Amino acid sequence: MSRLSDYSDQHILDIIHAAGYVRLSGQHSNGQSVHELIHSCGMVNLKDSKTLLSDKRHCGFIPCHPRGKLSLLYLKTIATRLGLDDVTHDQEGQTELRRLTISANDLLRWTKGDAVMTQSWHTVRSRALSCKKGTFFQSDATRRKPRSAELSLSTLALCCAPKRLALPASMPARRADKVEYTHIACGGTVALRFVELQQWSETRCPHCHSLEKTALDAFKAFLLDFEMTFDGTLEVMERKSQVKRSQAISITCNLCHQRNDARSYDLVRYRGFTYCDNPGCSNTYLPADRTCEPDQYYIDLLRTHGIRKFADGQRLFPRSMRYLKQPSAASPKGAKKPLRKYEIVQQALDLPVNTRLAEFTDDDLRSAFQHAIDAGATNIGAVRAKLPNDINNFISRRRMAGDFVHHRVLANMGIRFKRSYEIASLHDAIECIRDTKSATWAEFVSRYPGASTSIIEQGLKEDVMASFGWTSLVNYSRLTNQQLLDKAGELRHAEQLDTLALLERAYGSLIRNIRERGLTADLCAAQGFEQTAVWQGMSLDDLVRHIRDNDFASSSDWHASSSGSYKYAATQNWVREISKRFNWGIYRGLNGFSYDSLPETIVANLLHLADYEFIDHPPIEHFPGVGGGRPTADFLIDSPPLWIEVWAYRTDDVVSGKLASYPSTRKHKEAGYLAHAMPLCSLEGGLFYRPYLLDGKQYRRGMGSFVEHACNRLTAHGLPIVYTPELLAELRQSVHNQSDSAFIQL
Repeated sequence: MSRLSDYSDQHILDIIHAAGYVRLSGQHSNGQSVHELIHSCGMVNLKDSKTLLSDKRHCGFIPCHPRGKLSLLYLKTIATRLGLDDVTHDQEGQTELRRLTISANDLLRWTKGDAVMTQSWHTVRSRALSCKKGTFFQSDATRRKPRSAELSLSTLALCCAPKRLALPASMPARRADKVEYTHIACGGTVALRFVELQQWSETRCPHCHSLEKTALDAFKAFLLDFEMTFDGTLEVMERKSQVKRSQAISITCNLCHQRNDARSYDLVRYRGFTYCDNPGCSNTYLPADRTCEPDQYYIDLLRTHGIRKFADGQRLFPRSMRYLKQPSAASPKGAKKPLRKYEIVQQALDLPVNTRLAEFTDDDLRSAFQHAIDAGATNIGAVRAKLPNDINNFISRRRMAGDFVHHRVLANMGIRFKRSYEIASLHDAIECIRDTKSATWAEFVSRYPGASTSIIEQGLKEDVMASFGWTSLVNYSRLTNQQLLDKAGELRHAEQLDTLALLERAYGSLIRNIRERGLTADLCAAQGFEQTAVWQGMSLDDLVRHIRDNDFASSSDWHASSSGSYKYAATQNWVREISKRFNWGIYRGLNGFSYDSLPETIVANLLHLADYEFIDHPPIEHFPGVGGGRPTADFLIDSPPLWIEVWAYRTDDVVSGKLASYPSTRKHKEAGYLAHAMPLCSLEGGLFYRPYLLDGKQYRRGMGSFVEHACNRLTAHGLPIVYTPELLAELRQSVHNQSDSAFIQL
């Protein structure tokens, strides 16, 4: 039978039954004959005879087709499986349920007892699969944020009193309205919203802290990186918010206390003349920084040190770079102006020239973004790395002004770089894990919490573990009290763990179950452990004394070594106060998280500004720490996986005091990363404090060198970030007024 008309109606009916359908109406006469069919999932499909004889006869609704049409009947089965009472649609009742097709963006009414949730399937699914503990049902009463309380005179008075601001003449109608407050100290007025009022401090008063003082403070902070100080004043240009670059200033070396010769502010601030003029000082110019040498000498100098920009050369060799800028004595015949030496060097090394400021429209950006995506960019950071410098500078200027223009344009283009997985069957789950190249279930949960949650909710975890040959973790909550104690004793003797702290560090979930059931005393008595300290009732000063006696280096060290005291301090809201006393976690990043060191904060801000999604202090499941327990990394890029560590010292550095074991601990972690094939990007945080020779390039110590080094290393590991003076200025501003510390935690 080669023609459709040669098939009988019985042949078509047999095909219908074999595909899982029951025919409601219709009869075959030719290829265009329409059959009304109901599938085993309960939905009605309309198929003609030609389609039934092809490979497209299958049901077109979810879950039969993973990308099929959405039906209310399918959502009702999901609601029943998750313990909800019902889900309804506005068209329900007007159309037969087995014929009702809806959109994922249609508003639905989900009910669970008296609670009601009014949200679309798209929103509910995204929320349930977007985080590690995504919640499917959230009633309208608990989900919607309550309105802020009305502003009152007493509320404003409480905010104004410690800031020495006088109450405004009239109350603001809304919290977002700006009103003028008078600073009592100087009599000047400042216009603030209520949120800005809460964050305002006297140091932000434009009348008390003028541009001259602000610029002077910033210049002194800049010189601290180079062990130099300035005790004079700066002159500001009239009717311009900038320092006069031509004014002569003289800076002093902190090491030998010699005052440098007077130079212009431009040379010191922007041209690299921050070295000491004393030839015998260790802070003086590098020996290779010479003048009056042939052109080839400077070409070799820049090539040897891996310098690709004149700005980088100025920081290391300011005298040589200034000499290159001077006109040559001889020029070719017919030249309109003398040929400068730096042009010869620039042409020989193909160095980039200065980028002029330019403005771009959204259409210009859209075209540049599309060109970068066509060239292989797979995330926003990669797009930025492939853009021309003038466009990147424009984006940075707009971002500093509060306009994230690149986010807006990319959103309008409908660009989504992070892939989302929808798990509907065991096959989908296995393919998802294979696609992500996860080596263990723990790694998959850490990198893709939404997909792993979906697998667990559908009861597919055990089958997935069996498919990959993975071993499930022991569920201690199913054991009886005596079984828990016996298991603890068995593990204690097998691992030769002499204290409860070591046992807890190795088997935290087991000890947590024992603590929750109040069996800690029984365990200590059975195993001969020393009874743990009773923290309840201790004062803040007692806890501070306990931390000082044990010489904990950070809040994470305290938590890992004495979890009982830490948890008690958390219940009393003392953790923040104790951290302040010991200068722990005093640095706050742009993402709102706290960090224990300034270099770590700078790296977090760098990744945040480059639009890379990362996890702070992720636990390492693959290998134990030096003293047992679970170590943590500094950062983890989710996809593709990349672990980032900001090291305080190199392995060959000589360290004394509290961090004497730091190099050996670093060796242990690096060996663990290597043994488990975990990609690692090592950033030398010590460069912030000490000069290093890294990757064949000599770096001076300080923030500028550290940021440049971090950009180079991250770019080499597949996270392209373009180092620019604008980026460095933005990072300096992000950590402004945050003091430094000599400790960088592992």
